[in-house]
Amino acid sequence: MMKSEFENLAGRKVTDEQYEAIEKLYMSSSLNKRDFVKSIRPMLKTIPEPKKEKNIKKMCVRDRSGCRKTPNGCWYHIEYVELVDVDIKTGKYIIKALEDKDFEQLVKDGCDLDLSGWFDFDYENCIDENGKPIELNY
Repeated sequence: MMKSEFENLAGRKVTDEQYEAIEKLYMSSSLNKRDFVKSIRPMLKTIPEPKKEKNIKKMCVRDRSGCRKTPNGCWYHIEYVELVDVDIKTGKYIIKALEDKDFEQLVKDGCDLDLSGWFDFDYENCIDENGKPIELNY
């Protein structure tokens, strides 16, 4: 049984290390794929699901903070946010604020957190997870 087959039958994702252990159990059993997955369902509930990587993007925020001035006279700065999804109805990006541990991971990964001139999208094209426009507090 392949990892993707197992995940489809079990209805959840597993890490490569977890699947190696599951595969050893499967190879030593005489059950077919479906019966094997049914037999280990209680054990699967105790195994933590793998963490999903966050889709971190740079969002341009125009305000009066004075961080940087564009040629047309607007002030803007860059915010790091997680891209959650896209609202098909409005075409806006659904974003979520990052936690402190996310910034720590970005630094560990060697990402440059300094302000730069490029960004992935403008805050006016974004909404929060509740479908509300992004409000600026300055």
